[in-house]
Amino acid sequence: MKIRYDRLITVGVIVSIIIGLFIYLMSHKVHDEEYNGKIETYVASYRQNDKIYTFDLKAFQKDDIWYASLNDMYNMVVIMDKNARVYIDQNKHTLTYQLSDSDYHFDYGRGRIVYNNDSIDLRKNSHDIYISHKNVYVSVYFIEKIVLKNEKKINFKNKNAIIE
Repeated sequence: MKIRYDRLITVGVIVSIIIGLFIYLMSHKVHDEEYNGKIETYVASYRQNDKIYTFDLKAFQKDDIWYASLNDMYNMVVIMDKNARVYIDQNKHTLTYQLSDSDYHFDYGRGRIVYNNDSIDLRKNSHDIYISHKNVYVSVYFIEKIVLKNEKKINFKNKNAIIE
């Protein structure tokens, strides 16, 4: 019985490609982080143009890190930028804040924030993006840094969230 080396090499290459593709797909698979703990609702207050705005803000604290709902933060983002739009693409696992000056993509399936040709991998920073009851929660630190551009801070006291 004579083995045909050209067939053996072809089969080996095809098997190697299939194994490589499988490893690639497994390493890039989407994984939503579900949060099942207690979530509090805070009365958030925000001042702009000598007016005080209030809205409900759902948030929780996990491992000494505060997380706030991006869905609720939309209320403040609209005050800051009248042209703001928010889109949720459940197939791509992203929530997008589309503002006048830039777009922010919160990729909750991969734990990344993509904006201005930059990307932050939250999982490498010991943070994550959590999902709970169709709300997307991001660390308050990254909300202050990226969405609020380090111009405002969010402080939680009692049942209030003060944005100043």
